[in-house]
Amino acid sequence: MATNSSGNVVHLNEVIVALVPFPEYSHLNQLFIIARFIASHNIPAHLLCLADQSQNFKQRVQDGLEVSNIHFDDLPLPSKTEGTRDADNDLPSIVVLLKKLTEPIHRTCVDLSTNAKRLVIIHDNPMRTSIGDVLSFPNVESYIFHSIPAFTRYSLFRQCIDIVDDDHDKMIQQLQDKFPTVESCFGPHMTLFVKMEREWKLNSGEFINSSREVEGKYLDLLANESTHKKPLWAIGPLQMLLLESHHSRSSTTRHECLAFLDEQDVNSVIFVSFGTNTKFSQEQVNELALGLGQSNHKFIWVLRGADKKTDTEKFERKDWNFELPAGFQERVEGRGMVVRNWVPQLEILGHKSIGGFLSHCGWNSCLESISMGVPIAAWPNNADQPYNAVLITNVLKIGISVWSWAQREELVTAAVVEKAVKTLMGSTEGEEMRQRAVDFSNKIKNSVSHGGVAHKEMESFISYITR
Repeated sequence: MATNSSGNVVHLNEVIVALVPFPEYSHLNQLFIIARFIASHNIPAHLLCLADQSQNFKQRVQDGLEVSNIHFDDLPLPSKTEGTRDADNDLPSIVVLLKKLTEPIHRTCVDLSTNAKRLVIIHDNPMRTSIGDVLSFPNVESYIFHSIPAFTRYSLFRQCIDIVDDDHDKMIQQLQDKFPTVESCFGPHMTLFVKMEREWKLNSGEFINSSREVEGKYLDLLANESTHKKPLWAIGPLQMLLLESHHSRSSTTRHECLAFLDEQDVNSVIFVSFGTNTKFSQEQVNELALGLGQSNHKFIWVLRGADKKTDTEKFERKDWNFELPAGFQERVEGRGMVVRNWVPQLEILGHKSIGGFLSHCGWNSCLESISMGVPIAAWPNNADQPYNAVLITNVLKIGISVWSWAQREELVTAAVVEKAVKTLMGSTEGEEMRQRAVDFSNKIKNSVSHGGVAHKEMESFISYITR
């Protein structure tokens, strides 16, 4: 027990968990899934995010699809226009936003720490500097959550810090300029960020959305390279763990894509989707459309613009009015489906008719594809995606590269798209990749089941923070 500022006696929670995501939907969604597991163990879980970002998740709780121990701590929206740059430091707008969120995040964490014998803060890696000195409080523990694969993290370490690894060096030599560099993917400041992260001492452990069945080697390498020897849990794929949970969401209506897939042959359709941050020109959309048409393979194409940030700094989706080539819809009628709204990606990838995935290689998409045994045609665009593509194509060997990272400034032509689709969907090489993907899928499904490796790791983490 303790007393509050009014002198009243209050009962402290044994453990409260605060989750601090990077302010993008995919990061928020991953920490929301983790919050569901934590809350299901009768531990209060507080999700700290911008109010307009949390509406969808609040609705799911109100609909009775979640447990009552999830709480939303809305952060006030900064008043400065997101599209501008900091006048004093000329910092990118996302850095300006994180700076403005520091005070409300800090204040919320301080408040939560006064109501718990132990406050556990789980935060996305970039958010550690936004939490402030709360991390040094005696009743506070912090855990870094990594939303990118172990291979990508290790590759960043390998390029930013002097680490000797003959296997990794050999792969880089073989790929030469096809292997991504830190600066080409993340910009000039990432090397310093990685070095600072490696020296960070205030965290009590780390966990990563990945699977030991897929990345066991690189998880072990990361653990061996850790300077502080803190626990590292692999708790993914999160969406697959969620499916195993009795809290999983069930839908009463089926998306139109699934009805289309029901009518197709096994492994006959390629799913085409580029996530929420990929920006295409109209010219690139035209080439992609022509390539899909010329491949003569069936497809579902999610054609949406990247997430746009409005002048009030709200993180909203704004669909771009891309035009399709004249006559395209008529030529592919009955064979191709173009969708401009949200689709249930995991459910689509799990359908028996899906035989391939043309993807930007965001890690969530990669994990979902691997989990469902679907090979990937890799078309990365930025950040971790080029490294993820190397993992898919050169390490796991369950996909092909649509184009080389060294050609990233060039237009991907219809002929290149056509060749990639035909290779993935209609060649012996593609079938061999599909079989390897199915093997990984079987291992993952065993891993996330009750008693499996991933499920045990999640329970281990829960036990650790409630010890």
